[in-house]
Amino acid sequence: MFARLASRRWAGPGLAAISGVVLVTTGSMAWMWALGIILTLAALAWGGWDAWRAMRHGDEAREFAATHGWEYLPRTYEYNSRFWAYPFGEGEARRQESVLRGTYDGQRCATFSHVFETRHDRDSAPVTHAFQVTLAELPVALPRIDIVPQGIYQQALKALGGRDVEVESHEFNERWRVRASDARYAHAVLDPRMVERLTWLDMEGASIRIEGAAVYVWGSGRRGTEDLAKRLGIVTAIARRVPAHVIREYRDLGYGTAEPGAPLKGPDWATQGGVLNSRRYTGIGVEDTDAPRRQTFPEAGPRP
Repeated sequence: MFARLASRRWAGPGLAAISGVVLVTTGSMAWMWALGIILTLAALAWGGWDAWRAMRHGDEAREFAATHGWEYLPRTYEYNSRFWAYPFGEGEARRQESVLRGTYDGQRCATFSHVFETRHDRDSAPVTHAFQVTLAELPVALPRIDIVPQGIYQQALKALGGRDVEVESHEFNERWRVRASDARYAHAVLDPRMVERLTWLDMEGASIRIEGAAVYVWGSGRRGTEDLAKRLGIVTAIARRVPAHVIREYRDLGYGTAEPGAPLKGPDWATQGGVLNSRRYTGIGVEDTDAPRRQTFPEAGPRP
């Protein structure tokens, strides 16, 4: 997955950079100028193909929503403030496109293309990057854990942050790398029921993340609805197996959501810790702001 991520992410900028180098260094040699023009056209074609794919992806999502009774949004920005790990928080013009939201197996879910733009330099044309995200909502906001397939390259692991966590299952450790900043918290989440479910065949190759009030799988490129049921099956299975004592711990700490997946909103005094604050949102002053606050977590994991 990460290899595809790298190749797609840099395909557009790579074409633009190569064409620029060729045009600058080739002098008057006609055939080299022709090569530069071809590469420039290829870069433009890449952008046009992505725009066409986005339009087709939106049409497919709209049809799915009409058929299955899900909500469809052509574009939103609300997930920008909910998630922070890559690919969220990258580039500029960040948004979510072709958003589908509904209920699957009794749980609130969503899928969308997270899109952002980057530039080679200030004067260059923007390059668009798209990643498909499919999530199941959780009743509490939890610290981040990444569960990724074994064999990914070291640079990708560094981008994920945290440190490696192993469990007592040899089969699990052979298939997965777990990255978390708090090993005790990670072990609390990865109890025997969770570990056993992650060894099922339908989990093969998925990049899974628990972050905030959601479990989600993500990967490069826009993906349609042909395998949506499989992705939803993965995230709902993981969401159901987050241990009850972990949910209870973070709810008692004040990280419960008024509505599954809804980030806390309100003025600073209502959403951030303070002398006279239980960290539970009071609802007073919500009209003062509509900007969701980023969740912060205690350094220690769940208490035993």
